[in-house]
Amino acid sequence: MGLSCFSGSRGSDLQWNKQSPVGIIGGQGEMGRLFSNFFSSRGFRVNVVDLGTVYTSERAMRECDIVLFAVPLHKSVEIIRELVAFARPGQLLMDLTSLKVATVAEMLRSQAGVVGLHPMFGGGVSSFSGQTLAACPVRISSQEWQSLRRLFTSSGIRVKECSPEEHDRMMSIIQVLFHLTTMLMGRTLRELGIDIHETMEYTSPSYRIEMNLVGRIFAQNPELYAAITQMNPNTGRIFSELKESLEVYEGLYKSENMEGIVEDFKRSALHLGDFCAQAYRESSALLDFSVQTANEKRNNPPR
Repeated sequence: MGLSCFSGSRGSDLQWNKQSPVGIIGGQGEMGRLFSNFFSSRGFRVNVVDLGTVYTSERAMRECDIVLFAVPLHKSVEIIRELVAFARPGQLLMDLTSLKVATVAEMLRSQAGVVGLHPMFGGGVSSFSGQTLAACPVRISSQEWQSLRRLFTSSGIRVKECSPEEHDRMMSIIQVLFHLTTMLMGRTLRELGIDIHETMEYTSPSYRIEMNLVGRIFAQNPELYAAITQMNPNTGRIFSELKESLEVYEGLYKSENMEGIVEDFKRSALHLGDFCAQAYRESSALLDFSVQTANEKRNNPPR
């Protein structure tokens, strides 16, 4: 059974306010620093916990009215499991991990209020305006949640409410499917021995943007992308669909069935509907910008 929002009576009488101490576990990481600044700039007293800090996780759990877990995804369940025994009624527990079912379940083992959060942006953003924050308010009163929600929306953040199960299902598309196909593309380029810089001599604007997205993934922490893929409960189905789709296209190729590819292309376009025209317009602006940036780089090489 899924976890419904505002469920249960425990955690409904939260004690936090703008004078409340906030403990951020993992507060020296990129996302931890971002949310440390977010809460401190809004009048909260923030206590940062990380490797090497004098202020400990146990102390944060005992003293802070709000505790935010900003820890690596692959360690999140273990860390939360070790600390929930120190939680208390009236306290609010939140996390910032990319998956919600497992972490929320661990936080619910306490008697504290529980809200799962997933910022759909990186820790290096210069502004919160227009950014999306997925939120699973699973054990918190409606009144308390609306107060917390306003704290985010007043900064220009768009809050998308969902259950942990719906969140993880959507992340299997937004993250797992996208990241898997990107990682497979990188692996294929590697196995073919392709010199990516040489391909850029032949590049189209769309290829440049796609390769920038590929390079962006591989410039980041591999443990994060491994955890996103490995820990999502819906990853198995994504693999099955990817393999089936690849087999279909391989069959069409081997049978020289060009019309079959055309028909499958049309069916996908029909499924995507009006989004195709919208995406074409938006991406055209990106392509123009990409060409301009590439030309400036060629004309002004670094010295």
